[in-house]
Amino acid sequence: MPVIRLQRAELERLGISKDILIENVSMLGADLKDASGEEILVEFFPDRPDLYTVEGVVRALKYYAELEKPKKYKLKEGSVEINVDASVKRVRPFVVGAVIRNIEVDNLMIKSMMDFQEKLHFTVGRKRKKVAIGIHDFDKVKPPFIYTTKPPEFSFVPLGFDEEMPLKDIIERHPKGREYAHLIPGDEMPVILDSEGNVLSFPPIINGVLTQVTESTRNIFIDMTGTDLKTLMGVLNIVSTAFADRGATVETVKVRDSNVYETPQFIYERMNIDVSMAKSMLGIQLTNKDIENSLSRMGYIVKGNVVEIPPYRMDILHPVDIIEDIAKGYGYQRITPSTITKYVRGKGFEWEERFRLSLIGLGFVEIKSLTLSSFREQYDLMNLQRVENVVVENPVSEGTETLRTWILPSLMAILRKNKHRELPQRVFELGYVRSKSLERHVAFLWMDAKVGFTESKSVIERLLSDLGISEYNVAEKSHGSFIAGRCAAIMLNGEEIGFFGEIHPHVLENFELTYPVVGGEINVEKFRGLLSEIQ
Repeated sequence: MPVIRLQRAELERLGISKDILIENVSMLGADLKDASGEEILVEFFPDRPDLYTVEGVVRALKYYAELEKPKKYKLKEGSVEINVDASVKRVRPFVVGAVIRNIEVDNLMIKSMMDFQEKLHFTVGRKRKKVAIGIHDFDKVKPPFIYTTKPPEFSFVPLGFDEEMPLKDIIERHPKGREYAHLIPGDEMPVILDSEGNVLSFPPIINGVLTQVTESTRNIFIDMTGTDLKTLMGVLNIVSTAFADRGATVETVKVRDSNVYETPQFIYERMNIDVSMAKSMLGIQLTNKDIENSLSRMGYIVKGNVVEIPPYRMDILHPVDIIEDIAKGYGYQRITPSTITKYVRGKGFEWEERFRLSLIGLGFVEIKSLTLSSFREQYDLMNLQRVENVVVENPVSEGTETLRTWILPSLMAILRKNKHRELPQRVFELGYVRSKSLERHVAFLWMDAKVGFTESKSVIERLLSDLGISEYNVAEKSHGSFIAGRCAAIMLNGEEIGFFGEIHPHVLENFELTYPVVGGEINVEKFRGLLSEIQ
């Protein structure tokens, strides 16, 4: 979770004392890490990106401590335009912007702004893939702006350097270029230029030194580029309202794309308050006044049974999110815990215990890994061709981009992390995979100095014997993850229910393992009817 660094002087200048923060910040969903010095460290849950900056924290604390009532943010219609060239659609398709006027800038503010920017890049921006933010001294450039592409030889002076550099050299030599070059797919490189050809930004890599914000800056231009327009609009609202909380005026920017639209858009979306659902989920009797006060403390404007959601709250998606904020505003400490009076034992997986107990008896240690994986781990490292599978639309990281189709790659990753531990290493997992449908599989791996196909077969024989299954066959199987001739399929009633064998040396090398590994995987779903008959 992101740790936010709050300067005590900034908090006090914006109207919040250290004592108020210490008393109330945990109620907003945060963990106070350190408040002993001038820099206060607070860890916030990732669902509240509006709290990644001192302005957002001050705003939330003022409402929660009832020092202020929630206000509505206003926009002023501006005259600045961004023209979007068609070429950029193939690279980084969307751009939004805003103009911030009459802002007081000092070193503390600049430091806070840069920290805020990077926190948004890392979290909501998915390491700049989805959102990249540029903040510029507006008075040093002349609109209208154009968002277009340039060839690798095009040059400008980037932040951190004092000489012009071609775009290709920025990618190779600049620290930010090396870090984010993978986000630019080819030789078409996106840039934002002013009417005189000056470079504001080379997104998502680096800004130009020309527009660097300093203590003499009074007007700011914000650009944001990315791959999802809705997310860009949400992040722009967060940043713009933070500047508005410093007393600045926020002006709209007109984006001329295939469609013409203005940004930002401070729309207060409305949602009905389900009072009965709130009472049921929270287990407390709430009056309408309780609900109104609770939501007001969380920054909402309440009108009867309708709540107006502030434009900076891009995390509100469902009535349950409103109910959670009712609980926070009401105060978790005011909710009396109750003892569970009913005990219900879960059913449906008792028969899986037979797999688990058999493998534990053979000396295997059970592990639990994520059902989310990567195409690289599931296929490339396992010496297999990639196949189509469920893709996570907004993965938290590169390693959680798809649902796994089998468990063995997850176990191989575990062995890689423990490769320096003593041998033998025996691990297994019983969990979900997504093949043609959602299924339960069990898989095992055994790594040792001298282990081979015979050992993997002995594990399968013992496992099936413990399950009371004697009528099965073993047939030769070709599988890219296993050594040819040392992999077999388990056949039950004419159907393949699993496979086992000796892992291929290429796979071992991919996972940085230097000892032989054997393993197998069984589709547990195939046993549902059979095991009930055996029992």
